[in-house]
Amino acid sequence: MKKTGWLPGTFGAIAIACAVALPAHAAGGPKAEIIALEHRCILAQNADQAMACFDQKNITLYDFMPPLKYSGQAAVKKDLEAFFNNARDVKGEFMELDVVTDGRLGVANSLQHFTWKDKDGKELAGNFRVTDCLHKVGGKWKIFHSHISVPVDPATGKAVMDAKL
Repeated sequence: MKKTGWLPGTFGAIAIACAVALPAHAAGGPKAEIIALEHRCILAQNADQAMACFDQKNITLYDFMPPLKYSGQAAVKKDLEAFFNNARDVKGEFMELDVVTDGRLGVANSLQHFTWKDKDGKELAGNFRVTDCLHKVGGKWKIFHSHISVPVDPATGKAVMDAKL
């Protein structure tokens, strides 16, 4: 009788432990890793910090400013340097962030709000739509394609940097 009472009790404890451990493990899985990377990226204060988010051997960036496309590490870094060399006190935050992954590939869609000061100290701000495509490089998630955009007012053809939800 004691063995019978002990055995279900042990399996019950193991089942409870697994039920508690599995969600904790899932919470630290690929989706959480991508979210953590996205949060590190939005806090970047220079081109090197931003470049750490990208796959150095395979990166394409569609920035909201011309040209149409930046391909490769050198082109992307040059674009980021142009921004960070002309901006200070850069602060970014997520208005929304949604991540989907199958564990091999991931997509992060977000709405991001940034404020910064230009070289003359003028305060600037913008709301951006960002889609990042990610894969693992050396066991770590890296962005291999990033698309940044802002809505355009069709009547004027001008970017709407302060668009709201």
